[in-house]
Amino acid sequence: MQGFIGFFLVFALVFGAASAEQMPAGNVVLVDAEGQAEIEYDDINSARIRALRKAIESASMQVSAQVHSTQVMEDGNLTVDYLRVNSAAQVRDIQIMSEGRDGNLYTVAITARVSPDQVCANVMANHYRKSVAVTGFAMEHPQQASMGHLGSVDRGLPAYLVNGLNGVAGMRALNANTMTLYPNTRTAPTQLSPRMTLTSAVDAAQSLGVQFVISGVIRDLAMENPDAPRERSWDGLLARVGIEKAPRTRHFVFDLFVHDGHSGALVFQSRYSTHGDWNEARNARVGFATGKFFTTDYGQHVRTLLDQAMSDIQQAIQCQPFMATITQVNGTRIFVDTGASSGLRPGDFLSVYRTSQNFDRQGDSFWQLSDTRLVAEVKQVQPHFAIAELSIGTERLNLQMDDLVMAW
Repeated sequence: MQGFIGFFLVFALVFGAASAEQMPAGNVVLVDAEGQAEIEYDDINSARIRALRKAIESASMQVSAQVHSTQVMEDGNLTVDYLRVNSAAQVRDIQIMSEGRDGNLYTVAITARVSPDQVCANVMANHYRKSVAVTGFAMEHPQQASMGHLGSVDRGLPAYLVNGLNGVAGMRALNANTMTLYPNTRTAPTQLSPRMTLTSAVDAAQSLGVQFVISGVIRDLAMENPDAPRERSWDGLLARVGIEKAPRTRHFVFDLFVHDGHSGALVFQSRYSTHGDWNEARNARVGFATGKFFTTDYGQHVRTLLDQAMSDIQQAIQCQPFMATITQVNGTRIFVDTGASSGLRPGDFLSVYRTSQNFDRQGDSFWQLSDTRLVAEVKQVQPHFAIAELSIGTERLNLQMDDLVMAW
């Protein structure tokens, strides 16, 4: 599973025939749309949720859609014809105009307001807080941290990210800075399988009970001129007569990786780089992310860079579906390993997926998700777990521990 970045739909969706009102780009558009879903196991409730989801997808596609088509020809014959549709519109203020069953199909017609050009399209109104664990950031060159006593950067950087992410809507961050994922920093994250998955990220997520794992490597903390004298108030006068000192420029470069904790898929990666003036004495005990550190020119540039990284993390994760693990099954009931802390409430509906571990030709394992096409209704919510009910027994779906529930 390669994450769920963006809002990608196969063109097999059932689109309504209604049209959107023409309005200037960037404004809210009023849209009529329709969706249909097949009724399985005589579960009308699950079919209704799927039909509503397709109606919302249709509304989003009417306002902002990009079509990507790929055709492969071999010996003059069309062998592959792939069509993908991408939407970046956000649907809100949904009103159900009509709904009902017709034979084995359930149809829902809606009117909704659609905002084009959003960061990502939420198929359903997903208000849940996604859990992330931030691991330690190993240093590629630890000796570079000696000046200013910044050796705590490997744990201080993750702690700073955790504090910031916990103040971001839709995020619940856990400090796991005592854990590192990359024994060889120079090749991180190339310990990936051919399917671009990282097994250690899955192991970390399972042990910590989180949906995403954030990790990274600090690449550079070096001074350009480590022996340059410190800046003095009279440097400006010396510069006027042609006497200039070497700049005390210090670099800060780190790589950031976000992995899906259920599959190990790499859903986001980026390298961040900045530099600033470091005018502290060689033996000064400044420390990383301390008050004194952030008063320096270098520290201010680092803070700006870390804040940008947190903004990128939020944008990458908010476009992913909410997922949680099933910890127990009992008749028609399933127990989910998250609850009120993630924003779950009684009456919420969660799609149910089976998980299975498979192996590729190289012998590397990967996880596959299978949609049961049913939803479970949340009945009870505790701080750290929830109980939901299905319309049929879990044995008919062969649900097991470590299967998943999902909300888009």
